[in-house]
Amino acid sequence: MAHPCNRRVNSTSKIGNSRHDAAILGVLTLPFLLNDFSNIFVRDYRVWLIIDYIFVKAFPIAVVVHLLRARHLSLSDLGLRHIRFGRFLIWTFAMTVVGIILDQVGSRFFARLLPDTRIGGIPPITDPLVNQVDLYVGLALVGLVEEVIFRGLYFTVLSAHLGSRAAVFLVCAFAFGLIHWSLGVSAIAHTAIIGAVFMICVSRTGSVLPTIVAHFFVNCVAFSGVLGH
Repeated sequence: MAHPCNRRVNSTSKIGNSRHDAAILGVLTLPFLLNDFSNIFVRDYRVWLIIDYIFVKAFPIAVVVHLLRARHLSLSDLGLRHIRFGRFLIWTFAMTVVGIILDQVGSRFFARLLPDTRIGGIPPITDPLVNQVDLYVGLALVGLVEEVIFRGLYFTVLSAHLGSRAAVFLVCAFAFGLIHWSLGVSAIAHTAIIGAVFMICVSRTGSVLPTIVAHFFVNCVAFSGVLGH
């Protein structure tokens, strides 16, 4: 049986046209890059949340839904593939544990190793209710949107155009790291590594479902401060 990764572009997909694929990746990546400007210039958490939910949640979801309805993409192109429940649990657990370790240890390691180039950050959310809603609903949307785009779709598109699996991993990891640019080179480095590790799961299973859940838990641990600072 063919490996899942070798069957990602199916008969209903239009992936494979260079301009078409570049346009899709560009439209879905640009909002994430622009959104980081709010980390630099916006100090009111309410304004920041509005920008964040529009740019990197509502807009990408709307674009993806439109592309699906127009049959420019399929669910498989996005990595939204069914996998056996037992396999899902194993990969989800593995990616969650490894992701938390890489996030907690990696962030500290690269912060010491690399110069501090942070130029922005998320303003503190002072309303407890809003903070709790954003912690769970917001981070669930982050996990869904970022995994579908930067793991599922990127992997599908780049696999159709690049001959090297290593090159696919590197580009996907770099793109994911780069959307954290306002947090500095240390954040870019350690999120890129997490992205590369998550790509192993996508490559082996053909699905982003485990990494969506793992991404949510990694972020919950990071933003809740449950492990301390």
